[in-house]
Amino acid sequence: MDKAIVLGAGLSGIGASKLLIKNNVEVLLFDNNPKLSLDKIKKKIYGKAKLKIKLGSIDDKELDDIKLCVISPGFPKDNSVYQKILSKKIPVISEIELAYLYTKGEICAITGSNGKTTTVELTAEMLKSKYGDKAHKVGNIGIPYSDSVIGKDESDKYVIECSSFQLEDIVNFRPHVAAILNIVPDHLDRYPKYTDYINAKLNIAINMTKDDILILNYEDQILRELVLQKELFKCKTVFFSSRRTLTEGFYMVDNAIFFKDQTKTIKLLNIDEIKLIGNHNYENVMAAMAVSYYMGVSLVDVVDVAKSFMGLEHRIEFVREKNGVKYYNDSKATNPDATIKAIDAIKGKIILIAGGRDKGIDYGDLIIAMKEKVRYTILYGEAKKKIAYKAKDLNYNNIIYADSLEEAVDMAHNYSNVGDTVLLSPACSSFDMYSGYEERGRAFKEKVMSLK
Repeated sequence: MDKAIVLGAGLSGIGASKLLIKNNVEVLLFDNNPKLSLDKIKKKIYGKAKLKIKLGSIDDKELDDIKLCVISPGFPKDNSVYQKILSKKIPVISEIELAYLYTKGEICAITGSNGKTTTVELTAEMLKSKYGDKAHKVGNIGIPYSDSVIGKDESDKYVIECSSFQLEDIVNFRPHVAAILNIVPDHLDRYPKYTDYINAKLNIAINMTKDDILILNYEDQILRELVLQKELFKCKTVFFSSRRTLTEGFYMVDNAIFFKDQTKTIKLLNIDEIKLIGNHNYENVMAAMAVSYYMGVSLVDVVDVAKSFMGLEHRIEFVREKNGVKYYNDSKATNPDATIKAIDAIKGKIILIAGGRDKGIDYGDLIIAMKEKVRYTILYGEAKKKIAYKAKDLNYNNIIYADSLEEAVDMAHNYSNVGDTVLLSPACSSFDMYSGYEERGRAFKEKVMSLK
């Protein structure tokens, strides 16, 4: 392979470029945004003699000697350059596929519509309890996998957060242990059909063999039914469940988590020993325990880490209590199912702040969840009218419009009563007003802390 094109100059694209150059491959790095700074991109990549950067457009002739295309997860597949690459039958792989080709150590991978980041963070801490600095968290969590394999050896362990976008273009990618946490409608602005999104998620296990282990949520109907199609997964499948006793796996019964295999049943801990709240988080804990256990970490160590784990910023994050009202930041809830889980986790009545950029998802189930516990819903952003119309159709009328997140916080402050919880859980992406859910979450926290 003499020359490769990398599509997208974000973290993944820069990581892929660095890995290719390190392995003596010439790189043409392309981004469809012509306003990016060439100098800033160049400063992030060594080996500039083997690097060429193009922004906005590209000459067809520059694709003539390209032997491989590495596509970043966020790069739009309707882009004309990508379509030209397909027409030239240039092989296309994802950034995680590229990194896998150069990985010497053992990997585990986690995907799902919700809970990925929490589970990856917790799994990484569990792996570190045994492997120390040899354990790495990478992928969709914000640390490029391709950037992390440079200079590593067979003793390194990786836990990879995999989005559906990253899994679309894998070829040989094969984790030894993988987990699918759940599958609910998401990113339907990208996928023509829901089944396309499901199949992208299932790609995580497409190359796994009988020597590998796939962890699945028994309470997810899609995953449970897929296992009945025994030819679908060639690997061993192990379940976790938050609702019933299993014949094998990790499960929660009577407010305690157990592990069971063919020879023993072990009570691991009570859920009140976990600092995270909500049934969905107990599922995340069990998934992390399962992945870590099958990656070689003892049950004693996974329990110790589970008890000490504090949770993530922007994921049902307690901000403050003022005048008897609690404020929680759940900015990472970028689809309705995540918001439903947050509503379920909060005790008492809620003032919900939601809205942002719509991803083509129906909000019906969210409105039904709101009816029981949400006294008022304050909507802002591009999706506010779509959510409000659905609420009206389902006879939920406690809707208030705001022009900004800051105004929404002021309104929530004014409408709340002692004992209420103000919850930012948008059910939408943040890109109508913010660079990402992190910026949105920080803006919420700053506003909450400034309340008089």
